[in-house]
Amino acid sequence: MSKILIIEQDIFFGDVLNQRIKKDGHQTLVINNGAVAIEQISLYKPDLIILDMEITTADGYKILETKMDNPAITKIPLIMVSPSGDLEEIKRAVDLGVKDYIVKAQLSLDDLMLKIKTNLSKLTKSGMEGGPLVGKKIMWVEDDQFLSDLISRKLSKQGCKLFYAPTGEDVLKLLEKETPDILLLDILLPGINGFDVFEKMKIIDRLKNVPVIVLSNFSQQSQLDRGKQLGAARFLVKATIVLDDLVKEIAAVLEETKK
Repeated sequence: MSKILIIEQDIFFGDVLNQRIKKDGHQTLVINNGAVAIEQISLYKPDLIILDMEITTADGYKILETKMDNPAITKIPLIMVSPSGDLEEIKRAVDLGVKDYIVKAQLSLDDLMLKIKTNLSKLTKSGMEGGPLVGKKIMWVEDDQFLSDLISRKLSKQGCKLFYAPTGEDVLKLLEKETPDILLLDILLPGINGFDVFEKMKIIDRLKNVPVIVLSNFSQQSQLDRGKQLGAARFLVKATIVLDDLVKEIAAVLEETKK
């Protein structure tokens, strides 16, 4: 049974979270006061924290800063509850150690439970990081800056060599100089789209056998068919991507295509 600390300003919302999380067998503690929360993190020693950034008495960022500065609690995974999904707020929180987030206005309890499960699993799998991807050249093309930052942070812990491009034009320039071991390719890009990039790679001897994992916002059959036709190793929907699973998929594809 994992211990989860819920720091939530809205008493009703906090109760909704509490009941759903307890339903999955976790032990919970709900705090509605920011100043009390800072103390309780050290006393309760939770396995995971859910933090409402609108918490009063102590600013949400103050809680994150205090947690980061305390070696005893700094590694506890924390899921941020953002009131609106403001990108600047989220980036600032990520810099302060936030591992994941949910947007309160768009809450899906099933998505929250998946994020909780994923973050708790990292506690037992942390020793695996840095293994099969060490030294591998991994290139990804993604115009969503926040998702790109998350991918970068995750892959940087694996010991691989990273190459990033935000657009199709940028990755084509990068591919003129580098031959990655694998490419993560977003389909919906400004300008040259991902499939266009894929087709150009297929006519270049040096690049035609580079395995490609296609990323998309949708799982439309037409996209699946085109990705299959071009020889995509995987087709992943961005909305359901779990970073630990993405690392496993990358490792699996590299193993499958190993010469």
